[in-house]
Amino acid sequence: MNLPRELVEAVRRHQVVPFVGAGVSMGVKRGLFPSWKQLLEGLAERLEQEALPEPVVAEVRKCIAGGDFLTAAELGFKEMGAFRFNRFLRERLRVHRPADAELSVVRALWGLRPEVMLTTNYDDVLLWGQEGAEPISNDQDDELHLMDAEASPDAPRLWYLHGTIHRLSTLILGGADYARLYGDGTQQHGRYSHYTNALVRLREWIRARPFLYVGFSFSDPYVLKQIEHVLGITKGRHVPSFALMKKGSIERGALWPRYNIQLIEYEDHGPPLAACLNALSRAAFGEPSAPPGMVRPATGIPAPASAPINRVPAVGPATASDASAPELFTFRSGAPRASPAQPAPAAPPQPASVSLESAPIPLDPPHVPREALEQVYAHILRHRHRLVLFAPEDGGAESIARRVARQYGERVSWLEPPNVPDCTEADYCRALAEDNRVTSFDALVEYLRQRAEGLGREHLFVLRYEWGPLGHLDTLGKHLRRLMEAPSKVELHLLVAGGGARGGWLLHNVSKSSVFSDAVKREVPDFTVDEVWQLLDAADLDGKRWARDVHEATGGHPGLLEEILAGAGALDRKSVTERLARSPWVRGALQERLREDERNGASGKRSCRFVLEELLAGRPVNALEPLDYHLEQPEVRLYFSGLVRGDEEGRTVPRCRAVELAARDELARKDGRS
Repeated sequence: MNLPRELVEAVRRHQVVPFVGAGVSMGVKRGLFPSWKQLLEGLAERLEQEALPEPVVAEVRKCIAGGDFLTAAELGFKEMGAFRFNRFLRERLRVHRPADAELSVVRALWGLRPEVMLTTNYDDVLLWGQEGAEPISNDQDDELHLMDAEASPDAPRLWYLHGTIHRLSTLILGGADYARLYGDGTQQHGRYSHYTNALVRLREWIRARPFLYVGFSFSDPYVLKQIEHVLGITKGRHVPSFALMKKGSIERGALWPRYNIQLIEYEDHGPPLAACLNALSRAAFGEPSAPPGMVRPATGIPAPASAPINRVPAVGPATASDASAPELFTFRSGAPRASPAQPAPAAPPQPASVSLESAPIPLDPPHVPREALEQVYAHILRHRHRLVLFAPEDGGAESIARRVARQYGERVSWLEPPNVPDCTEADYCRALAEDNRVTSFDALVEYLRQRAEGLGREHLFVLRYEWGPLGHLDTLGKHLRRLMEAPSKVELHLLVAGGGARGGWLLHNVSKSSVFSDAVKREVPDFTVDEVWQLLDAADLDGKRWARDVHEATGGHPGLLEEILAGAGALDRKSVTERLARSPWVRGALQERLREDERNGASGKRSCRFVLEELLAGRPVNALEPLDYHLEQPEVRLYFSGLVRGDEEGRTVPRCRAVELAARDELARKDGRS
């Protein structure tokens, strides 16, 4: 099957950003580099050799057995101390290039001629195949600022997102280090100043360019934790990213709905992966010529510089208010498209030796219109002026907000606060207005007023809230109230798409003077059996036969329905349940809730673990409705993660059977029983 046209065009334009995981390093020579689990098992052995307390070693081993590798690494660091811990890492990861290293995949990656390559690895493997690539770490502010202007296919940058083994102070390994870079979405202003520039830069690149994930196992709990935030902030983008993975590694539908990543499968690691990458290079550039600095495998002599390639400006992703985007029910658009201004040529057929099993993704996925619900929300806005929509993560709040906004035509302003710790007022307001001249909240209010009055009649502000500095959000709420209550030529309305836990936080943590404090709130309901029937019929999947099974297996959750439609397989209740119980969507949500409780010290009845154990034992827990979205309640945190719901009698129950199966397995892993 041909490679995705969007990916080929991105490579040709030098816009694609390879994002390289541990699988590439482990493939250069068997046993040269450990897996994350092997690395930490070696750490536990070293703890024993250093005669450290047996309970500490036992706790580290328990964390490893339970898949909580971040905590295991952090415990090891605390007990061994920086000197001994860093010496251990150097022994395992700081190695010289062996004479028999298999570098075909590394050379093929550089053969894509990227301007920048990202990696979560710490080692030198990617530099072994490209002399002259400049390594950059997160604490190098100047180099990160210059990367856009100076990086090129002839002078590429290798961005060590989690640090390099040559500069141990840069390593992101334990949970606290991870929080320094990514945060958890609720941290106070000023806490992560050392990594703010890196986070800002990362978000800008993810918005503007497609990523190509290579060497990741999306079913590995540690890898999921490492990249969850990176992938999470791609949600809502219209330009897809891509993942090259060994055939059978993951369910086809697991990446596309949640992360906007199209899966491209190959037969095996090593030469087949290299062949796949080389086929991509040929599709983009024709016959390969080694990039400058790349070492030829036969001679070891750097290849001469090739003729410069004309660089074509990137075509940016469609904006949230793009009227040309297809109308979907909860599906985020993102299927590969050619630029309207310059259609991409079709990729040439692949050589017979390359097996590419790209999942066919329709340009316009089937959707179910929810006109009655949309009309109710539009009526509230026109009479009460402010509305906050609540839903579990991927539960449809943002999608239905888009469809309500369509009723306003061009009279819509989308407000997307940057989810960046330590963001200044100027940066925050510039991002909201998408105008570099708007550098204060007063200027933002004037900008929004002029825009609304210029378009006339009524005007809708839609806030797509994705965390970010909490002080700025409260200030934004106060200024929006001032704007909406001031005399105006137009009637102003505000719709907040507060999907996930951020909606609950918004409701209870802003000041009374904020525009959000007394807004009308509504919960986006799950899909009914009839709506699932319509959805399956629209996808030619026999809704009459399978709607009830699929509804029961997903609990009517839009995100789980989306994952099933994007994948492949039988639609009976048992088959759907088994696929969802193994999916990164369900597993990742469970793991994050359990780890979050450990980080925050939540225990006993305040922990998600307690609620899950009670539900699995058939015992009742707190009903959701009286809890009123308070995030200190574990039932609410599980609800916003899509793992529990309220039934017809108001009781809190597991979302579906798949959640029960996955929860039993995760709790057993945490206890070291599997």
